Amino acid sequence: MQRILSTYLFVSKKLTPEFLALVHGAGFQAIELFASRGHFDYTNAQDVRGMAQILADNRLQLASLHAPTSRDFGPNREGGAPLSITEVERVRRVEAMDELKRAIDIAENLPFSRMILHMGGHRDTADPRKRDAAFSSLEHLVLHAKHIGVTICVENTTGEMGEPNYLRAFVEETRLTGLRFTPRKSASPPVLLPCARISPAPTFTTTWATKMRISRRTTAPSTGPPL
Repeated sequence: MQRILSTYLFVSKKLTPEFLALVHGAGFQAIELFASRGHFDYTNAQDVRGMAQILADNRLQLASLHAPTSRDFGPNREGGAPLSITEVERVRRVEAMDELKRAIDIAENLPFSRMILHMGGHRDTADPRKRDAAFSSLEHLVLHAKHIGVTICVENTTGEMGEPNYLRAFVEETRLTGLRFTPRKSASPPVLLPCARISPAPTFTTTWATKMRISRRTTAPSTGPPL
């Protein structure tokens, strides 16, 4: 079973060859790369090509890219104005989509098959206007990603629009195809989590993925019982 590390655990730090060598040495075979400019600058072509080489040198696969969640990133932090595909104001929504497309496009030089995306923030309510905005955004993003071989995976969040039941109803009602859902990661010990593919029909195809974490002291990962 493949062990995958989300680099979000270390989002406040710049990714380095030394750190990724430790990840490989701790027994991980792949990473989920969090797109934060202070952590990994996906807008810098040199950084993108460099990351591809670093992963190859350390025999690590790029399992997925987590979409950026903010417009502005400082060198040692995640923050700034939120990026959201549920923006009711069209100008801000288009800005968010453009930023997400920039992240998707790095797959040309740094191949990955899945982009993890949030549909709304933790404070977003189930507003019909935001639902319509999300549908419009995802229509464009799914098509854009498909042309480059990337699948959009919507991750459940703590907000009303990120609840699993809401997300499933959203897909069934909008008939939006080409999406996958992925379970939200947490800081808990390693567990087995189901990754369900959701289609307009109420049918789930369940696979299993291992969510592992590496300690901040870069010790070898421990194992734990499945839920």
